[in-house]
This record gives sequence, C-alpha cells and structure tokens, in this order.
Amino acid sequence: MQEGRGAGEATDATQLNFMIAKSFNFVIQMLIGVFQVDSQGKDKSPFETHPAEMWVFVFSSFIYFSAAQRSVPMAIISGSLSSVSLVSVLLPRLLGDLIFIPWAFVPLIVAYQIHAVLIRTACHQLHHKINNVISSFSAICKWFTPSTSIQQQELPV
Repeated sequence: MQEGRGAGEATDATQLNFMIAKSFNFVIQMLIGVFQVDSQGKDKSPFETHPAEMWVFVFSSFIYFSAAQRSVPMAIISGSLSSVSLVSVLLPRLLGDLIFIPWAFVPLIVAYQIHAVLIRTACHQLHHKINNVISSFSAICKWFTPSTSIQQQELPV
C-alpha cells in the first residue's frame, strides 16, 4: 500500500510550499488594510514610531513580491518576515518587539545555513578536482622517470 509514495510525497510537499508562499500575498494585503484602519487619526507615521519594523516590512515585501514566482523558499521566508513586521507594529510595543526581534534573525540563519551547505559542497568538489589533477600529474610524471623496479634487466659484468 505504501508503494510509490516517495515521488508523490515530494510533489505534495512542493505544492504545499507553493500554497504557503502564495498565501502571504493575501495575508500581507489584509494586514495592510488593518494597518491603514489602525493608523487613521494618529499624529505620527509608523515610520516614526516603529522605523525598524516598517523598513524591514518594506524590504521583505519587496523581496517577497520579487521572488514569489522564482524561489518558493525565499518567498516563504520574506513573506513571513513581512507579515510578522506588520503584526509587531499592530501589537503593544513590548509584545511586538518580543515577536519581531527573534523572527528578524530567521532569514539570516536560513541564509547562513544555505550558504554553509553551498560552501561545503564547493570545497568538497574543489578537493576532488585537486586530487584528480594530482593523480593525473603523478601518472604523467611516472612516464618520464626511470623505472627502478627489480624486473629491470641487469647488464653482465
């Protein structure tokens, strides 16, 4: 009964990730609407009261809408960061900071993990290439060096 589940599970996971990434499109728009209603009649702009959260929102929203069609993982990370940035502005200051500050580090941690894997893979490939070059070079050098094996014929004296 569990035959052939490997390919189906990968497709299901890809579809789920895509649906999660696309859902932020609606969540961000809804939060902007709530944010507009919340900020009506206030004297100061949210960029004055919560500058870090607002600039993170602008930057992460730009990345989300730019990356949504190209990179599903990037869309999920930037969409969630954009949503959390707006939610943290709507909440009381302390609670908003307690949510925003840890979540702001998530893209950095994920980017580090991705780059660490890429760097490790690149170093591993470079190591294999260097070993191949060295073994090829040593094979070529063997052609030009005289053989000192016991099988070499001795001249009579």
